[in-house]
Amino acid sequence: MGAFVNGMENIAPFQKMIGKKLAAILWYNHWFQPFPAEEIKLVDANGSLPLITWEPWVTDPLGALDAISSGNFKLYVENFLQAAKKWGKPILLRFAHEMNGNWYPWDGFHNGEKAGPDKYKRAWHYIYDVKRQIGADNVQLVWCPNHSNQPEAEWNALANYYPGDAVVDWVGLDGYNWGYSAWQDFDSIFKAPYNVLANLTGKPIMIGEFGCADQGGSKADWITDTLAKIETNYPRLKLFCWFNINKERDWRVDSSAPAASAFKNSLQSDHFLDKIPACCI
Repeated sequence: MGAFVNGMENIAPFQKMIGKKLAAILWYNHWFQPFPAEEIKLVDANGSLPLITWEPWVTDPLGALDAISSGNFKLYVENFLQAAKKWGKPILLRFAHEMNGNWYPWDGFHNGEKAGPDKYKRAWHYIYDVKRQIGADNVQLVWCPNHSNQPEAEWNALANYYPGDAVVDWVGLDGYNWGYSAWQDFDSIFKAPYNVLANLTGKPIMIGEFGCADQGGSKADWITDTLAKIETNYPRLKLFCWFNINKERDWRVDSSAPAASAFKNSLQSDHFLDKIPACCI
């Protein structure tokens, strides 16, 4: 399993709380921030795999995606991937996630709507081509849409954004139980899009981000049920990352003592490993 722990200083306390070592540690790197060499070293020293979400928060008259594929940020992209190559060890790089949503400058909605999926794929191919030219073979690109398409339009179906097996190393999904009247179990969030991915590609699948709110049901029961379902009903999942922060909701595992206990107890199953299978990296 993996997690976003909201700061490298929180790695050890989080692992102590859940009684398990993290196979991967997720964090976020905005474009124009340099390659996160110090963070990578800390994650590696923990025995975990770095999972960097690489967010192209860029502005350009062309629009974010056309600007990327046109090479307008060539120097930054090359420098970042050169530094990643120099590190030499495996890195999961989740580029421009949740592209089928309507909240990021790199999503289809903000890049021409119907033209958006093709623009996204061109931008993705550009990044992968730079990675190949540089020879950064230790970097694995993760394609990670949102679990639901927003807006729910035919052009915005997540599969329309898939760049193809030749340029994708992992696929993933993000999704949350937002609670209140929108309370959803794990299957309601992930089952349908998981099946789409399983039919789309044979690449390893991850859940890039997920979490559960406190309001609207029992978070402890949700966690217990979710991890049991992951173990028995989602055989293609090779990694999942809990989003451990008090943000739009209190997503933290320890937002309550029963939730923390449920998470820790469920993770003790031998199914949940502290290393990503060698076949996937």
